[in-house]
Amino acid sequence: MKKHWKPALILAAALLLAWGLWYSRPVDVYTLASGMREPDTMDFTLWELGEGGRRYPLKDFSPEDPEWNAALKAVEALRFRRPPWNAILQFVSKRAVTGRTTHDGALHIMFSIGQQRAGSVQIQFFIDEWVYSSPHANRNLTLWVTSPRESGNALAETLRPLLEEE
Repeated sequence: MKKHWKPALILAAALLLAWGLWYSRPVDVYTLASGMREPDTMDFTLWELGEGGRRYPLKDFSPEDPEWNAALKAVEALRFRRPPWNAILQFVSKRAVTGRTTHDGALHIMFSIGQQRAGSVQIQFFIDEWVYSSPHANRNLTLWVTSPRESGNALAETLRPLLEEE
């Protein structure tokens, strides 16, 4: 039995490493939403933080809305990477609340995308950090994004005209 523990340990470590690399690969919003395809509902809200900031009202979209395609295209263009420890953290309740300092020009974007009968995933961008709601627990989990602030600003630029009150 002692002869086999080292190779078994090496194999287990290699499998864990391979799984971690697979789990943290770039994924789209549909992967975060447990493989959901063809959404039929989206909602967005945008806050411009700091002095003179602005809050855009929550706006729901359906495929019949003229803004649907532009909003869906912007969301589908996003690519996220999940830290491997998210697979464990999603089952651990989070009790601590942490604060962040806002500054002029900072943004907070919150949106959900899903299917009315199958559920949805909520994704947030706050200042320079992306998070999503775990499908298994009431907890936000970190997302890694290349150039997080720039991708948040680009999404905000797409959303502003769509969220304007008529």
